[in-house]
This record gives sequence, C-alpha cells and structure tokens, in this order.
Amino acid sequence: MTDAEMEALDEHFQAWTHYELCRAEPDVCLDEPDPEAPKALRTFIRSKQDAALARTSFKDYFERDDISALVLLIHPTQPSSDLDFAEAVSNQVRADVAEVVNQPGAPWADSGIHYSVVGPYTIKAEERETIRGDMLRSGAFGVLGVVVILYLLFRSGRAVLTLLVPLICGVTWSMALTQIVLGRLNAITSLISTVVVGMGIDAGIHFLVRVREEQGRGSDREAIARAFANLIGPLLIASATTLGAFAVMASSVFPAFQEFGLIAGFGVALCLLAMLTVYPAILCLVGVKRVGEPQAEQERRPGLLTRVVLARPGLMLALVAALTVGAAVMAPKAEFENSTRELQSARTRALYKPEVFLISKIFGKDIHAGVLVVSTLDQARAVLTQARQVQSERLADGTGTVVAELLGAPDLLPDPWIDPVKRKEAIAAMTADIPERTWKRLEERAAGGGEDGEDGLAPEDARRLQNMLKAEPVTVERLPPAIRDKVYSQDGRFAVYAYPNFDAADISMGLKFMEETAKYTEGVEGLQSDDALFVGETTVYALMYKLMQSEAPTVLAMALVLIAVIVVAQIRSLSRTLWTLAPLLLGMLWLVGLMAAAGVRFTLFNIPILPAILGIGVDNGVYLTDRIRHMRHEAGGIAHALGETGAAIGAATATTAMGFGAFCIADSGGLRGIGVLAVFGIGIAAVTAILVLPSVAAIATRRKR
Repeated sequence: MTDAEMEALDEHFQAWTHYELCRAEPDVCLDEPDPEAPKALRTFIRSKQDAALARTSFKDYFERDDISALVLLIHPTQPSSDLDFAEAVSNQVRADVAEVVNQPGAPWADSGIHYSVVGPYTIKAEERETIRGDMLRSGAFGVLGVVVILYLLFRSGRAVLTLLVPLICGVTWSMALTQIVLGRLNAITSLISTVVVGMGIDAGIHFLVRVREEQGRGSDREAIARAFANLIGPLLIASATTLGAFAVMASSVFPAFQEFGLIAGFGVALCLLAMLTVYPAILCLVGVKRVGEPQAEQERRPGLLTRVVLARPGLMLALVAALTVGAAVMAPKAEFENSTRELQSARTRALYKPEVFLISKIFGKDIHAGVLVVSTLDQARAVLTQARQVQSERLADGTGTVVAELLGAPDLLPDPWIDPVKRKEAIAAMTADIPERTWKRLEERAAGGGEDGEDGLAPEDARRLQNMLKAEPVTVERLPPAIRDKVYSQDGRFAVYAYPNFDAADISMGLKFMEETAKYTEGVEGLQSDDALFVGETTVYALMYKLMQSEAPTVLAMALVLIAVIVVAQIRSLSRTLWTLAPLLLGMLWLVGLMAAAGVRFTLFNIPILPAILGIGVDNGVYLTDRIRHMRHEAGGIAHALGETGAAIGAATATTAMGFGAFCIADSGGLRGIGVLAVFGIGIAAVTAILVLPSVAAIATRRKR
C-alpha cells in the first residue's frame, strides 16, 4: 500500500477499534463511536483484496455476474507439447470431473449442469486422436486408389501385383530408415508414407509402359533390357529433381520443411532403388502380360488426347497464354489462412471454440499469456515500466494496444521506494494502543465466532485485517507459493506476463503482439532484443509464420535452381532445359491463380509442400521432352510420344495425386489443405506439360519442313 493508503487504513482501524471499545464498555467511551466504522473498514479491506486479485490474476475460480458459468484453472506439471502427457492429463481431468458431477445425491444432481474441459492440452490431445483416425482412413483410401488406377491403366492383376512388390519394399525400407534417423515413427510419419506410395510407384509405371511398348520387338527379357536402357536416363533425372527438392526442404531450419523433406526424400530414393533392382528381376521371373499384337506404325491411330492437343497446336498455345494471363490477374488475390483454428478438425472447433471464447469473455482477455523470462527483479521492473509506457503512448496516438494486461513479480511487491523498516514501525504504532479485548474480538471473528451483523466484519475480512496488521516486509521469497511460483523460478529467474486482448489462434494478431512486446524490452539493460521475446500459445504460430516467411522463398528458389542444374547437367542443352522447365513455371503461376479463384488459402501446413510440387512437377517435362526428342524425326513421332508418354504421365500423376489426395478426406483442416494444394499443383503441372511441350514441338517441326 502507498503511504496515503496506510493512513486510510490507520484511520479506519482506529475508528473500528473505538467502535468496538464503546460497544463493549460504553461507560468508558468518551466520544460517540461512528456506527459506520465496521462497514467502512470492511469496505476498505475488500477493496484492497479486490485490487490485489486484479493485479495478480491468480485465483482458482473465476466467474462473472452476467455469465452463468464458472471457470476452474488447472495447472499441469508438463508442457502441452508433450502429446502423451497432454492426452493423459486430459483423460484424467475428464474422468475426475465426471466422477464429481455424477455423484448421487449431490446438490447439483439432476440440475442440468454442463461442464467442458478445454485448453491447449485437450485440444492437442483431440487433434492427435483425429490425425490417428485420418491416418488409417486416408492411408487406406490412398493405397486403394493407387491400386485402382494401376488396374485401370494396365488392365492386368499381374501388372498391379508386380508393381506393388517393389513399392512395398521401398516404403518399408524408408520407414525403417526414418526410425533410425529420426528415432520415431508417428501418425504424421505414416501420413507422409501415404504420399510416398503415390510418388514411389511413378518410376515403375513409366518402366512398365515402356516394356509393353518394346514387347513387339522380341522376348520379354529383351523388352525389359531395352526399356531399362532407354529409360534409365530420364528416370534418374526425374528422380534427382524430386530428391533435390526434398533435400533442399530437409536442409531448412523450419521443422515442417525439414521433416517432410527428410521422410519423403528417403521414400522416393528407396522406392526408386526398389524399382530399378527388384522390379526388373520380378518381371523377368513372372513375365509381362501381352495386351495384343502391336499395330504397325502406319496403322496406329492417335488417341483423343493426341488429336485434341496436336490438331491446332497454335490455338492450344493461345489458350495456354490466355489461361496464363488469367492466372496472373488472379494470383495477387491469393490469401493466407490466419486462423489456426481452421487447421483443426470441424469436431474440435465445434467442441471447444465456443468454450474458449466464453472463457475469454469471463476473464476479459485471452488467458494464454506471452511470457518473458528475465534474470533479475530489476529487469522485470524495467520491462513492466517500459511496457506500460509503450501502451500509454500507443493509446494516446491512436495506434491501440493488443495487450490486455501485464503482470510480473514487481506488481506483487511493495514499491521500491517504500522503506520496509519505517513501514513496520508504522504498523507497530497503529496497533500499539489496541485493547486486549479488541484483539480477542478480532480473533473470534477470524475464527468464525461472534456476530458483527451484515455490515460488520465477516470472518474472511477479519483474517485479512489480521494479516495486514501482522505483515512483515514483503519479498519474493515470502510470497505465497501458489503466486510466487508463477513469477519466480527455482533457478532465480523472473517471469513477466503479457495477456493478449485477442484470440491467441489469430496469426496476424500474434504478429502485432510480437511487434508491440518487442518494444517492451528495447534498451533494458542486460536484455538483447532479438532473444528477449514474450513466448507462449499467443506467439507460437506467429513465430512459425515468421520462420516460414523467411525460409519459404529461399527454399523454393534453392529447389528451383537445383532442379535446373540437375536437368541441364543431364540434358547438356540450355534450350532443352528451358523447354523442360517452362511448363513447370507456368504451372506454379496457374496454381496460385487457381487457389485464389477457388478460395483455397495457403496455410502453415500446406506451404511446405510447394518445393515438393516443383520436384514432382518437373518429372513430366523430363519424360516428355526425352521421348519427343527421340521420336520427333519419325512420321507421327510426336503424336506417338504424346500418346505413350502422356498416358504414363497421366497415370503417374494420378497415383501421386492420389497419395496426396488421401489427405482431402481427412477431418483435420490442416491435412485437407495439404491434399487440396498438392492435387491442384501436381495436376496442373501435368496439364501444362502435356499442352505446352507437344504443341511447341509440333510447331517447330512444321516450320522446319
């Protein structure tokens, strides 16, 4: 309390003491007592208690008169990032609450009371369970979809089975290597393995298509040998570009990029190894089903795709140009999803979102504070002083503040200018002349005895007054443990809390929170602004966004450069390299334009797969340009190249899209976003390659003639 408040306490206490004396011994009372003295003292005590609670924000129960709800805070002993612990503590709390609520004969029995256990622990546990379900459902859907596509393409159960054997080998090897390198296999790892199933089969599809094409020129073994010799170059280039993209992702410091790149890279590499070793051996052992006698070259009729693309190549390129212009117009309108609640499942949002906002309404703030840890009490005091000054300035200039409340150890301690020795002397002087009878009366009320009427001191008020009159100099060590442990750690460091006035799931507001709170530590002695951050649920997604924002352009650029280097090193022609990469670049522009047009947003979950789309998408150009280059001088060669390779590209694209598309049926909003973006990107990359490359080749061939 300030000196003025101490004088007010002395005045109220002396008036109450006189009132008690006069009531007990009216004959010795010279001055008329103030009948309002007990009420005035009680009001003063309660006002100081309310002020203390408002400063600390530490209560076990919270409620508001205008809301028929009560909030009980539970503080687990481990962080919510430990998903096993989060699940265990959520289940335990639910079981304990259910046991209490369902007690027979309890006052609340049959009252219709509703309860909800909510917070980072329960939400993360719920999302973990959702992803487990998504893993099984999406994995089954992806694998089944790949099998159906293979059968529709080859019309042979033998072909499907022989392709699945090396695929299973590659996926199993990659899971084992993931366990060795990362030391864990979890739901997310398994979901990425579904993607590997879709990508790992691509090499086998191209190989089997080429073997079937070569069957008319000799035995199965000769066809397998010729197909292997002709396709090994494009296979290695295509796989190298995909692996290059994943390697760049794995080198990122952004965990989402890093882990996805590592696991997917292992999968693609080992599936390729299986397709180049196990698959040819299996085909030699079981043979390749013949699909009818091959037609003579002159009797081959181009398919519908070939006729559409090559009938009017100039018109086709004009259509591509128009679509590109449209995509360029729409691309700036693409948006980023700022609410991380949209990354949760619909069930999680329905269960917890209303409760989260109700709790924020009760508290008048979001209770997920950002926490700054400092080394000394003086640093904590300096940060709080500067923070409140920054808040005042922002409110004065109209900028506004995104921080609802600040709290630190200095708020729980006397102002540093208060002399504890003099304050103790003042308390001693205040209580020196109190009659013994009055002390006894106060102790009776504190113990719940005696009667003071409605306006007198309640037992709780009496206990608080006793504590005030017996107070010792307050230090951090003397704070009640329940409060001290929130602001002071066992290793001697201090916590400063900044409570947001917005939903902590809003990334854009989290960025503003980081911007504002960064000013709280500027110039504070002993604190480096780059390291002195308020961290917590409020800032975790904002920090991820900033890291992704700084990493994504670099990772994408590095992936594109590495892809270009690999292609030019293998093709050894700058013009053909540009020709191969052009559809990929157009496809990325179309992708962004389509995202904007379809209202699909980029998220923290799906942006990390953009480099993967680059690495996968360039494969179409590699296979198609290689086939066109070898057949462009033959009569109908471009049409034949498009017909045969286009079918393989379509099938490979379908299986890869199926691997990612399995995410589209997931309950998790984040996983669905990955699936939609990947299907769009991979599909568009195939379309641009099929439309652009044969059209350009056809026009070039006609001009030469």
